[in-house]
Amino acid sequence: MQVGQPAMSQMEQGMETIIKTFHKHSGKEGDPDTLSQKEFKQLLNKDMPNTFKKEKKDKKAMNHMMEDLDTDKDGQLCFDEFVDLLVKVLITDHKKTHKNVSSYDNGLSHDPSYGPSLREGDNRGNCHSK
Repeated sequence: MQVGQPAMSQMEQGMETIIKTFHKHSGKEGDPDTLSQKEFKQLLNKDMPNTFKKEKKDKKAMNHMMEDLDTDKDGQLCFDEFVDLLVKVLITDHKKTHKNVSSYDNGLSHDPSYGPSLREGDNRGNCHSK
């Protein structure tokens, strides 16, 4: 943060942490802006240790995850491809907060029309569409 700038919000700090974490692992092998398969596995093991417990024990599952995320099929993950993983994790975690909870319990309710898609053509709709 530069002098004279307001303090970052918690959300902004989180986004900065994501970028710094990606770059902490990217470029150890080859391109500084991509994750190799080894770098991807290291990132998951060190910085997301509780998120992929089952997958980390299964080498095939880890390889399959990387292949699914690697949309341009270059054998590496660029930041955009890595963010796709984070989006999936966040959506899954968000759904877990609603599981077995009345929409009026625990402050977890929000207007069903909240959250239109951020991407044109995205068929996910809002956060309550099926």
